[in-house]
Amino acid sequence: MADKYNAVAAKITELVGGKENVESLTHCVTRLRFVLKDPKKADQKALSETEYVIKVQEVGKQLQVVVGNKVDGIYDAILETQGITGGGEVDVNDGQSEKKGLFNTFMDTISGILVPTLGVLTGAGIIKGVVSFLALDNIGVLDPTSGLYMLLMAVGDGFFYFLPIMLGFSAARKFRCNEYVGATIGAALVYPSMVNIASALPVAGNLFEGSKFAMAYYNTFLGIPVVMPGAGYTSSVFPVIAAVYVASLIEKWCKKHIGDNLKGILTPIITMVLSVAAAYIVIGPVLNAVAVCIQILIEALFNIPVVGGLIAGAIIGGGFGVLVMFGMHWVIIGLALSLIAQNGYDYIMACGGIGPMIGMFQGLAICWACRKNQKVRDLAIPATISQICGVGEPLMYSILLPIKKLFAINILGGCVGGAIIGALKTKMYMFGGSGLFGIFNYAGGNGSADIIKYCVGVAAGGLFAIVATLMAYNDEEATRILSK
Repeated sequence: MADKYNAVAAKITELVGGKENVESLTHCVTRLRFVLKDPKKADQKALSETEYVIKVQEVGKQLQVVVGNKVDGIYDAILETQGITGGGEVDVNDGQSEKKGLFNTFMDTISGILVPTLGVLTGAGIIKGVVSFLALDNIGVLDPTSGLYMLLMAVGDGFFYFLPIMLGFSAARKFRCNEYVGATIGAALVYPSMVNIASALPVAGNLFEGSKFAMAYYNTFLGIPVVMPGAGYTSSVFPVIAAVYVASLIEKWCKKHIGDNLKGILTPIITMVLSVAAAYIVIGPVLNAVAVCIQILIEALFNIPVVGGLIAGAIIGGGFGVLVMFGMHWVIIGLALSLIAQNGYDYIMACGGIGPMIGMFQGLAICWACRKNQKVRDLAIPATISQICGVGEPLMYSILLPIKKLFAINILGGCVGGAIIGALKTKMYMFGGSGLFGIFNYAGGNGSADIIKYCVGVAAGGLFAIVATLMAYNDEEATRILSK
């Protein structure tokens, strides 16, 4: 399969400045994500005109080359033929890279860690969502005690339960330390004895008792309280990432200061013990407090009388597509995953999940409006099929962004649908499928109630998107713009 893309792989590598200019390379569902030593060496104009390339954009120090559903083949071809190996990483001289700034570094780090899990995360989420939906009391198609249910949930829910292990491995690769140390840190955070500590031991004490930041602890480490959130660290995102970052610093120190005879044994021992202790004693409680602050802000916004949910939902629903456009949505997704792990539900992505559905309705409207225009139809039909499956970049970059008023309608449709979803205080219980499959993310605590709320918002936003798109679309204008 990769042979088919060898020529374009070579051209893309050449146009980003050659192998020697590539610091690292990862990919998501539609984009090659290059981190370049010198972004000025990349010829973005020539890249944008290369076969299969839909869009080229620079976000911080990351050069994103959008190639749609060809991304797997092109990525594999680059690794196989261009000398970029080991998950797309190229050896670099520490300290030689250009400073990126705190914000860009944070964005690059979160996306670099989460993006490699995207395909499996989406697949596991769809499985979990469909199974949960079929097992709802008012649906009753699947018996929760059946072997079929248990096996499928082991696949779907198992990924999210042990997510810290996957992210520990991915984070270690990003921070250039031992991947298996990273996975071990993740395993320590989901170790059953720690996860179930609340049911096994009596409460030893409470920190910040009587406040929203109250934290019970059940044991101590060298006299220091070991604080556990209610659900433990299963399905969590940021604690393991922070712990592995600390581990990378400890590992570098050990390799520098421990003699060669003992380095191979003592380095992983010291790194794992200190970083796991830091995770339970410092990192976890601090991030738990941050999550509580975020939750308080979100609830305060949603609880503003009459208009709170409308305002919050409109901002999130309309703005999420803009974040996706710049590849900045991973921080929001990571936050949503953390809030789901902590509370069992999330309001943020509940509203943001409207975006792919608005795009789907817009795509269908465009396909109808351009039915006599071969040029636009050739772009619209495959892009809409991709959008239905939850991958929105092809439609966004090939049609919506070039015809700017259509992108404005996309944002407004998200605002309309998001406002209704927010006003109804709709909850998302898992993050997995997107597009048409996203409906199953709302199967949870209230039976099918949140699915119904979500569908009401989708119907309103979708109707607006269809009507506005049909009114705004002009065949001659589209042909002129898309021919440039």
